[in-house]
Amino acid sequence: MTTATRPVHRATLARVVEHHHGTRSLFLALPGDQRLGFTPGQFISCELPAPDGSVLVRPYSLASNPEDAELEICVDRVPGGPGSAYLFERGPGETIMFTGPFGSFALAEPPATAMVFVGEGTGIAPIRPMVRRALARDGVHSIDVVQGAYHEDELLFRADFEAWAARHPRLRWEPVIATTEAEVGPLAVVEELVAERFVRGDADRRRHFWICGVGPAVGRLRDTLRAAGYDRRAVRAEQW
Repeated sequence: MTTATRPVHRATLARVVEHHHGTRSLFLALPGDQRLGFTPGQFISCELPAPDGSVLVRPYSLASNPEDAELEICVDRVPGGPGSAYLFERGPGETIMFTGPFGSFALAEPPATAMVFVGEGTGIAPIRPMVRRALARDGVHSIDVVQGAYHEDELLFRADFEAWAARHPRLRWEPVIATTEAEVGPLAVVEELVAERFVRGDADRRRHFWICGVGPAVGRLRDTLRAAGYDRRAVRAEQW
């Protein structure tokens, strides 16, 4: 029995956008008219050369939409991280190799029920195209986006969410800023807000949830929602 290997894509770094000092968006262009077919929320795995000659494999969620001409990934500078250090040194015109797409944390078609998206930091990246897909289907069910960050300038894609909320009354975007006083981090603050609103404050258990971020709060919130009576398949989480 043979196992087919996944193709390696060769992309050109078309442009770089700096969100703030520690986070950038890299826009990747495939050759010619090629497009990468993917479902909103999926990720690619970049194959990056390491100083010792080995290959580093680093996953990055796609913040772009399947219809976009370029693929957008968000990269955090990780102290001591060779992968992010390599990508932060790249400029337009350079080549980035990757495989994918991968992942089941995605939204092909919105469910016929209310939706809640929870993201912190670059965890909002896969949520952005999922929300856009849900809005594009012109449904009637409410969409809540709860976005956590330590500081205002770390609310990635804020302009998009504000514009969408202004155009679509069923979308509510709620930023949650956890200042330095909140040592538990922004996702833990968001965790409490979501539990208060959708567990203790509402008996409706038909909603669907997508949760993405760093640390144990992701799993805790997933488990809290499922224990409260939400269907297991309706609560999807991706912990980084």
